[in-house]
Amino acid sequence: MVFPVGFDEKFIVRALVRKREGVDGLEAGDRLLAIVPEGYQKEPRTVNAITAIKNIASPIIGEGNVLILEVPLNGEEIVRDISRAIKDNLTDDRLVLAVLSGGMRPLIVSTLLALLSIEDARIIVESDFENLTGHISLELGAFLAPAKRRWARILCGFLEGKSVRKIAEELGVSPATISHELREMTKYGLVRAEKPDGRTPKYKATSAGRLYLKIKGGRMS
Repeated sequence: MVFPVGFDEKFIVRALVRKREGVDGLEAGDRLLAIVPEGYQKEPRTVNAITAIKNIASPIIGEGNVLILEVPLNGEEIVRDISRAIKDNLTDDRLVLAVLSGGMRPLIVSTLLALLSIEDARIIVESDFENLTGHISLELGAFLAPAKRRWARILCGFLEGKSVRKIAEELGVSPATISHELREMTKYGLVRAEKPDGRTPKYKATSAGRLYLKIKGGRMS
């Protein structure tokens, strides 16, 4: 999880306990990356917020996995430093949860821009409403993936319960061709492979895949 920290930790705490599609709660091996401006130690409210987050997360993931990134207040350097820190601390599942609900606005914008440079990872971007009535949660891969008609038809096929072989027949290509497309789609999180009993993986459309159809369905190449 990566998140800018401001004067209040409540948004981060809510994100730590939130349930998501295909994502377990906070567990051993996870890492938290808190982004703060240089000299944050002079602001007691920010220090207190980080301490509260550490008190919740450290018993689960270990104190060494709660990381603090101080960034200079310079746009290009902020994005560079955040991008580098995210890449250096990716966990094996290559899942990044970005909670953009608190902290300085330039840090929120810079974090979002830095996420655009992360390749072959599932990136979930979340932001809570300030009155705590709800939140938005969107997968970045749906926006970064190229608009391809074949990908849209593959996703529609999965949503209709069709197999890879059936989809290949309808598209007039080989199953091997579809398998190649699926490997590319997996990089953007549009599909997820499941391997029941160690057999041939079965794919299903993810929430990112469904979002992809909604935002790019009208301009497929």
